[in-house]
Amino acid sequence: MRSLALHSNRARALLAEGLGSEPPRLDLAACAVAALEDEGLDLGRVLHTLDSLGARVRALEPGRLDALGRAQALRRVLADEEGFWGDTDTYDAPENSFLDRVLLRKKGLPITLAVVYLEVARRAGVPLFGVSFPGHFLVACPSEEGKLVVDPFQGGKILTEAGCQDLLAKVAPQVRFQPRLLAPAPAKVIVWRMLNNVKRSWLVRTQGERAARAVDLLLQLHPDHPGELRARATILSALGAYRAALTDVERCLELSPDAPDQAQLELTAQALRHRLEFLN
Repeated sequence: MRSLALHSNRARALLAEGLGSEPPRLDLAACAVAALEDEGLDLGRVLHTLDSLGARVRALEPGRLDALGRAQALRRVLADEEGFWGDTDTYDAPENSFLDRVLLRKKGLPITLAVVYLEVARRAGVPLFGVSFPGHFLVACPSEEGKLVVDPFQGGKILTEAGCQDLLAKVAPQVRFQPRLLAPAPAKVIVWRMLNNVKRSWLVRTQGERAARAVDLLLQLHPDHPGELRARATILSALGAYRAALTDVERCLELSPDAPDQAQLELTAQALRHRLEFLN
């Protein structure tokens, strides 16, 4: 049974620091996701790039502008001048979830581009918040009418409510549009969604050990999340890490003794114990 490097100490430390700050530092937390791929992530370079972009937006004096003008200032620097745009060619590539790679390539997923907008806006003094829209992350500025919604994936395109409804019909047609879908998303929710994206991307590519590291961070956010405990147990078992997988299955049984899949969990635990006995 091979030894697996399931923990990324750098990623765990960045996640704890980012979400433990007051207010939370989304830039650090997003770098935790990138550190799952690269423990040697150049954090200073990432922060310097965001600082430089923020200074350029701040030079446009967004504080003197209305919500539309602030959104246009962000779009001018990030989309028009720098060319940040959604990656439609290799949408589900893991690198689209890594902030350092997105800053270098200037393309990525909606949520990673949203992090760029959010962190540049924070540095420029522009009020902006994330919107955990179904299937497609957005950002929004407070405005006199309530909020001004912006889509970083489409080069900072401003969306009306009708535009949001059209987008929802494309990305999540089973969901009915409601104004609450445009509510501000906390940093923890944003990072959870980023980790889920990269976990799925690695699983599709049968990169189980990397996917297990993503689940490890998800469980750092929610240590007793039953779905992620089950997911990690499945991945670990496939990798031959039976003892670690058994620990997760037993934790699921302890947390939810009356779970609908209790019988299956018991059978899984029994099979893992037999494998361990065989190895011993």
